Amino acid sequence: MNEREIRQMVGEILIIGFDGLDVPSDVEKMIQEHGVGNVILFQRNIASASQLGNLTQTLQNAAMKAEHVAPLIICTDQENGTVGRLGSIVPGLPGNMALGATGSVDLAYRIGQETGRLLMSLGVNTNLAPVMDVNNNPENPVIGVRSFGDQPHRVALLSTAMFQGLQDTGVIACGKHFPGHGDTAVDSHRGLPVISHPRQRLEALEWVPFVHAIANGIDTLMTAHVVFPGIESDLNRPATLSSSVLTDLLRNELGFSGVMMTDCLEMDAIAKIVGVGRGAVEAVMAGADMVLVSHRRDRQMEAIEALVQAVLDQELSLNRLREAYQRVLSLKKRRLAWETRPIHHSEVFSPHQISETRRLQEDASRQAVTVLRMAPDFPKVPGQIQRVAVLHEATGPQWVASGPQDRRRLLADAVLLQLPEAEVDDLSYPGAWYLEDRDQLFSRLSQYDLILSGIDGIQNQPYVDLVHDLFSLSVPHAVILLRLPYDAIAFKEAPTLLAVYENTPWMVGAALRVLLGKSKGLGRLPVWVSDNCPRGFSAMSQPTHDKNPKNLEVQ
Repeated sequence: MNEREIRQMVGEILIIGFDGLDVPSDVEKMIQEHGVGNVILFQRNIASASQLGNLTQTLQNAAMKAEHVAPLIICTDQENGTVGRLGSIVPGLPGNMALGATGSVDLAYRIGQETGRLLMSLGVNTNLAPVMDVNNNPENPVIGVRSFGDQPHRVALLSTAMFQGLQDTGVIACGKHFPGHGDTAVDSHRGLPVISHPRQRLEALEWVPFVHAIANGIDTLMTAHVVFPGIESDLNRPATLSSSVLTDLLRNELGFSGVMMTDCLEMDAIAKIVGVGRGAVEAVMAGADMVLVSHRRDRQMEAIEALVQAVLDQELSLNRLREAYQRVLSLKKRRLAWETRPIHHSEVFSPHQISETRRLQEDASRQAVTVLRMAPDFPKVPGQIQRVAVLHEATGPQWVASGPQDRRRLLADAVLLQLPEAEVDDLSYPGAWYLEDRDQLFSRLSQYDLILSGIDGIQNQPYVDLVHDLFSLSVPHAVILLRLPYDAIAFKEAPTLLAVYENTPWMVGAALRVLLGKSKGLGRLPVWVSDNCPRGFSAMSQPTHDKNPKNLEVQ
């Protein structure tokens, strides 16, 4: 086999990303001259439905012009909730932990199905979702509410329903991050996490959702940049680079026959340990079928050249590269077709269809809001609320996986939608208002009819202390946990406390409807927070009813 043919196979197993709303000339060159067969899109690439539709079509046209044997895989991370690349061009849908709070397999399937419909209409044929990690570590800085919860069998049921909903629309689904990223205290974007549990524990907990997904026909799985000493003896070798994990365990023992792709090799867990080029070679040698390099062109070329050279030097066997290449092509031929074109936007984004998506959004959000405590002065009568003080902490950490977010007026805007006649003061912390004399500040805040405090992390102790101090006022005060339900442990004295699992307008709006008596908080905690807030807890104590469209069971 000559070098040109080797390069063609290498291009077909590489996934690249780029900046901008249009296809750069160097990306077209990589598709046409280097045979790159796959693209990942982020928020930086998306401005509107028509723009995205044109972008994906331009990409496919470039591949067709280059006479690729199959269409490009065009993928994105539309996990919903806190991680969603489509932004505001489509109605948002609740993410995994919110769905975990509903306990509804039916909702998980429907949201997977609707997400797939929206993606396909825009020319995005692959979703790097769902997250199948079991989040059993409250300190986890990268998974958290991206997980369905901390019970492996519940995560298995909901994640399988989600990917089946996606795949039933024709979208390629990708479960992540094998063999589990839920019990880490290090973000693999910024370091190399280690999960030291013995194999028996991993088999009983971390692997359960993935085993269930394999049995139910998931298309692809994504590797975790996490070291597992219980499987891999080299403590500097994450799962992504480990043949013990990818070949011996996932392929041979668990019987996965689909496509294995890596998480992005530019994450520090790979880039700063072995480098992107070397990481690409070691990942494919270990058993990966696709390698993801999301950002820098120089690193993408580094991966291509490293893989080609490794084959020429006979370090990476030609058979291993050919196996990966053929597995990717087999998936494409089964799922994708050149004849497929995005559905006309006027149909997908018609008032009727948008209304249907919003109905699903509202239904799922209503079922997810979890009331952890409700004071007797709630719910409030909307007509009696004239002035609302909204507190939020503006300097909290943002998750790398979520991308850039503007959270400044999230709560205030949601209040204005529910109470359009009210005067709403958005009090960002830190702010000049906080520098007032304490008595003067309390006197000022006591004039409001309602105080809402948003909590998106509890690292800022002065802000947490301020919220606690305000409980002494006679003004009705509700604390809304905007992301992690684990933050409830810092607000044991809050008279009214709600968990919404994500800082999104639809979930905050659902919480406000509960506070105003327009809806009931039906959700239950999908994770264990404390003895006072155990898994399954709700102050409203409604029973839950699962609807199971696929008759899913976990053995």
